[in-house]
Amino acid sequence: MLSFLRKSGINWGKACLIAAIGLNCSIAAADQSTEIENKSANAKMQDIGKQIYLTGHTASGDPIQAIVGGDAPISGDQFSCVSCHRRSRLGSSEGGKQVPSLTATALFKPAEMSTTRGVLPKAFKHTGSSRIPYTDETLAKAIREGVDPSGRKLDPLMPRYALDADTIAALTAYLKSEPSSNPSVDDVSLHFATVVTEGVDPAKRKTMLDILTGYFQDKNADTRHNTKRAKFSAYKMYQVYRKWDLHVWELKWEESTWPAQLEKYYKTQPVLAMVGGLSASSWQPIHQFCERFEVACLFPNTDVPVISESDFYTTYFSKGLTLEAEVLANHLKTTQTKVKNVPIIQVFRENGQGVMAAKALHDALQKSDDMRLQDIVVPGSKELTPAFWNDLFKKLDTGILVLWLNKEDFETLGEIKELPPGITAVYGSANLMGEVVSKLTDATKAKLYLTYPWELPDVREAQLMRVKSWLKAKQIPFEDERLQANTFFSAQVLAEVIMHLLDNFSSAYIIERIEGMLATLSSNSIYPHLSLGAGQRFASKGSYIVKISPDGHLSPVDGWIVP
Repeated sequence: MLSFLRKSGINWGKACLIAAIGLNCSIAAADQSTEIENKSANAKMQDIGKQIYLTGHTASGDPIQAIVGGDAPISGDQFSCVSCHRRSRLGSSEGGKQVPSLTATALFKPAEMSTTRGVLPKAFKHTGSSRIPYTDETLAKAIREGVDPSGRKLDPLMPRYALDADTIAALTAYLKSEPSSNPSVDDVSLHFATVVTEGVDPAKRKTMLDILTGYFQDKNADTRHNTKRAKFSAYKMYQVYRKWDLHVWELKWEESTWPAQLEKYYKTQPVLAMVGGLSASSWQPIHQFCERFEVACLFPNTDVPVISESDFYTTYFSKGLTLEAEVLANHLKTTQTKVKNVPIIQVFRENGQGVMAAKALHDALQKSDDMRLQDIVVPGSKELTPAFWNDLFKKLDTGILVLWLNKEDFETLGEIKELPPGITAVYGSANLMGEVVSKLTDATKAKLYLTYPWELPDVREAQLMRVKSWLKAKQIPFEDERLQANTFFSAQVLAEVIMHLLDNFSSAYIIERIEGMLATLSSNSIYPHLSLGAGQRFASKGSYIVKISPDGHLSPVDGWIVP
């Protein structure tokens, strides 16, 4: 071989160098390929572990088995990891019991015990004791046997899980995963978004954005002072303050294109949370985006929320028209249908709001054998006229009339001089038609009731003093009570929860903090009471049924109804 190279005139040193480079490149490519394969395998393992953590089921779908309290058998359906340690893995407390954090930092790094619970920086902590960090082996022992790395027995309420090696490995891989940084947070700013869809009334768009931009300006002005305090204060909360940046995500065209638009916005600038928001139609594509990308969405302005038992990342003021229908069903069962087989005639337009409300009333009444519900569907483009009502009352002249209609549609009923005597009551939605109905005859008004999902006007006036004062200081007219009060409340909630995050910048933790603190806020926007428990996503849970007096005063016919 050597003689061949010499005869060929090839430089032996160069040939060896080329061969070495080729060999090294091959090795590097193989190493890179192995690294990619390892990362892919680890990511798959983490995904399996995440599902175990969230659902309490193994990769094959079987519920994991455990013992709690020393002798009580349970399954993952009853006691998944997330039920106590929460989705953020930052732990919780219940009945005086502290549930520890399961983040990678908390588990796999030394942990100093501190009476300040993380409020003060390290220099101010009591450092009398520390916890040995976990290893893969000691974590497996803690999960299976309830013993920590120092040999201390864990609380009996911590289940002892019967997990095989593969399941333990997957769960450990997930618990070791921890993003090194949050792309929505940098050393200077926290990034937030609000969503406005095409078709929203420009005046409403401006009304909402005026409040959000004004509130963010005020917050950033305060933050400048708080960051100065960090130089002199021991408290950690002052050392994590950042400027707030608001991004307005405008969605155009058909709803089917919204997910791609949202993803493009998010990839350009990730956000820690969405606040408020306005849609001219459904909120579902935005809701689903927040679930997919795990972005907290706080109190969007919508009457057609997504109702789900398992989704996590969006909080709503209420179930909207679904709640009103459920309250109405409760009211009808207890007050208006003492005589069996009274027909209930519901009239609604073939649009998102009408269909949702009508379906919810069907669902709420389906178990009542003495209820006869009949639907009258109005096509989306059909204009309501006296002829429509006359034809309806010729066929159906007895029963209770439920109208899921807006103000213009509802007031066409005023062109009917007198309702059939057999129509004993008419129900409408204050959400859809407003609180003032001027074009109805006195005879029709005497039979009219409204579902009213807010605090009554006399009491609500006091609740709105703060937002009115703020708007006045900002020289913003008070023109849209509901939109302005709710948007201001959303911004207040965001400010309150961010202040208590310390440096745990997690969308999941934002939602968990809101669950715990919402009922303690002094403001309830326009609602009598707002609260969220673990897993709850609708803060207001009831409604009034009101009667309108001749002078326009609203009087509840019963108390606050929670179905």
